[in-house]
Amino acid sequence: MMNIFFVIGIIFCALMIKLILNSNFSLNNSEEFYIVLILIFGFLVMIIGCFYYLLKTQVLTITKDNLVLSYLFFPFKTKIEFYEIKQIRQISKEVKTSGTLFSEGIHLTNAFETYIDLENGKSIKTFALNKYEFQEVLKLLRKLKTGEGKLNAYKLSKILFLIENISAILFIIISLALISGLSYNLLFK
Repeated sequence: MMNIFFVIGIIFCALMIKLILNSNFSLNNSEEFYIVLILIFGFLVMIIGCFYYLLKTQVLTITKDNLVLSYLFFPFKTKIEFYEIKQIRQISKEVKTSGTLFSEGIHLTNAFETYIDLENGKSIKTFALNKYEFQEVLKLLRKLKTGEGKLNAYKLSKILFLIENISAILFIIISLALISGLSYNLLFK
């Protein structure tokens, strides 16, 4: 679900650059030229950031014999047999805003780094799991390692999926409407 936000960010920033380039600025004025240049550079930085995080997206898959860590858009996979795993641990780091002249930075959310420590002393770092997914993966791995559990595909009903993700779905709908209107305006007018 998170990947759609990066794609929307790339498209929106590209459309904003196109809108700035189509605008009627008189670039003979040096102030307007620098403002346009700064705006285009800012949107390009956002496009590069969204593209970077889109390519960095990892997927964690558990099979009956191993744990597979792969990238969404690259064919690289790391297969880890259950007997190779010494422990899985997660470190929570607070993400804060920078303070201003009149206020301190505030705590926004947590970033979770998951480490898979192997028996040979190596450690694999991933950002593929949030706090709740991490707990579920630990339970499932414990059951699979001891032979107590089986892999059953857990399917969330469509209504529960919509209820759990209503804020993200509304954001996507609003963003797509905004992008569609901006695209129509830039392409056909």
